[in-house]
Amino acid sequence: MGKVLEQKINRFDGGISDDPRQPFNNVGAMVKHFDVFSNPYKLIPYRSTETEGTPIKTYDPRNFQLASNGLLYALGKNASGYSKVVRKADPTKGDWLASNGTAIATAVGEGTAARIPGCFIEWKGAFWFFEGNKIRKCTLTGVVSDEGTISTTPTTVAQGVVGRDNNMYMFYNNKVVRVSSASAETDDVFTLPDDMRITSACRYGTYIAIGLAYGTSATATPAGRSLVILWDMSSTTVPSDVIAWGEGTLMCLGNVEERLVGVSNKYLEKTSLESLAIGGGSMVVRMWTGGVPQVVKEIVANQSVTQGRMLNEVVIKGNKMYWVASVPFNQSTSTESTYHLGIWVFGRKNVNSDFTISLDYIDENVSASNFYINSFGAAGNYWFINHSNDFSVYKTNDAATYSFSSTYESQILNNNDSAETKKLVGVTVYFAPLPTAGSVKLSYRKDEDTSYTTIYTHTTDDSLSHSAVNIESSGATLPQYKEIQFQIISTGGAEITGYKFKYEIIKSDIY
Repeated sequence: MGKVLEQKINRFDGGISDDPRQPFNNVGAMVKHFDVFSNPYKLIPYRSTETEGTPIKTYDPRNFQLASNGLLYALGKNASGYSKVVRKADPTKGDWLASNGTAIATAVGEGTAARIPGCFIEWKGAFWFFEGNKIRKCTLTGVVSDEGTISTTPTTVAQGVVGRDNNMYMFYNNKVVRVSSASAETDDVFTLPDDMRITSACRYGTYIAIGLAYGTSATATPAGRSLVILWDMSSTTVPSDVIAWGEGTLMCLGNVEERLVGVSNKYLEKTSLESLAIGGGSMVVRMWTGGVPQVVKEIVANQSVTQGRMLNEVVIKGNKMYWVASVPFNQSTSTESTYHLGIWVFGRKNVNSDFTISLDYIDENVSASNFYINSFGAAGNYWFINHSNDFSVYKTNDAATYSFSSTYESQILNNNDSAETKKLVGVTVYFAPLPTAGSVKLSYRKDEDTSYTTIYTHTTDDSLSHSAVNIESSGATLPQYKEIQFQIISTGGAEITGYKFKYEIIKSDIY
């Protein structure tokens, strides 16, 4: 009998690894729909979503925002395609209403020109947005008014920012609009390159950081190198600093712990330049605190995605940055519904933790034939997601319902020697006491396998672990392998606390 070894893994706060062969025990090749921040020694599944109902999706709400009065607002549109501000009195339950609290079908909070989503920001007791070539506002009680005219109808828009000077700034195309405390709108207060567009902006210390990408439309080819401009809100032509943000289209910019974090689409989408990525681009997360922006995470795709699958919407909460993207990697096939679409997160639990990336939250209700998210937003720990081609709106379930699959896939495990042949002797998964509806499915994939083989599905209430020495459904022996990965799927609220496996070294190299 060969030497028998055991490996235990019980820490998961590293999120998704940079490489499935990375020899770290706290990361995985895939971590999806699990909370990896709250407890580093536990994978905590998120609740599934529930529909917000048919009436609201007819208004295609975008840019969900929790207001200072505790109500949830969104920028919808009416049957004519004109802006219509809608709201919920209680984000966790109940119906959507018109912006003044009356029935949603009433003509309140409506505009007179085409809605332009992307900028919807609360400031001075109202929500501000673009409509045609106008700036409009809707008070928290539902009164809509024109607040100024801009030079042209926007083709691209970024979310607004309230500056340290207590003025509010709105961004479209390559232009910056200032709205002063006296509600006086001034168009084009800062000159930016006319061959670039503003994709995202945020506060950074005493500056506003403005992300720029080449091209003048949202569907522009992601060529060239993006920039971040630091602006003091005073100069009209000269920035305080210009940061070269690297190759690809900078889509999302945020402030995490007073660090600038930017997410770029590096030849990820299907365009005339997708071949430059040789099979698939990547989603790149860079961080800047001075000097040169550093790549801290990069998810490399195995193929290109349909254009427009990465949004420029950003949510910052809990010192973490959230955005939406669809990234085909790991086991993604040519079928788009196998791509990893959802709300991604970058951040860390505390100052003693490393920065982590994870596919934080998914919605299994997204149409497989129209596999995209149109908009998202948060109210506390509740997510609101507008998806598919019918603009269905789902939110985090207000009941403790866990019908979605939360998935963890291990690194490639090979005892640091892929020439050795090993025999899997046994494997155990640990979990918190299994709830009534809880289920833990354990599978493996070895060597050249392209799919996982189920070892067991365990459902015993209140149990804390389950072990196997064979394939439980058939009694077949566990495999021999040179490299192996494990997949753990949780449903029904099962919290994973670790796993271990024993293996026997069968043989090694001929020498």
